[in-house]
Amino acid sequence: LNILYDRDHYKLALGQISLAKKLIDTVGRDYVKMLKYGDSLYRCKCLKRAALGRMCTIIKRNKAGLAYLEQVRQHMSRLPNIDPNTRTVLIAGFPNVGKSSFMNKVTRANVDVQPYAFTTKSLYVGHMDYKYMRWQVIDTPGVLDKPLEER
Repeated sequence: LNILYDRDHYKLALGQISLAKKLIDTVGRDYVKMLKYGDSLYRCKCLKRAALGRMCTIIKRNKAGLAYLEQVRQHMSRLPNIDPNTRTVLIAGFPNVGKSSFMNKVTRANVDVQPYAFTTKSLYVGHMDYKYMRWQVIDTPGVLDKPLEER
């Protein structure tokens, strides 16, 4: 998480949402107490409307934090799900040597294969069974071994 997004900003947004939840709970409790003393149906409906309005205002004030958390959620949902407890085969090597073709043959993954280098631009995860054991196979983009100064 710290590599893709700023951890401090993420924690701040979560803290703001937690505070908003507590405020909404407090507003709900306060208005439920007031509803007990509502003398007419019209008065109760007005109290309900006021409570919902205050709750919506609290949510609107936290719109930026909610938008940020939604952006993080959407981005993280597109990341491959790698299980650290499963046996893993990592396919790495030079560009255009058949890593993705091998992955398509041994797993049920459908990685794009083209006759030019650098077709694979991100990690792809596939699964296979070998000798009654489950394996996850990770296809990586092509690696060019260059000195650190030239990267």
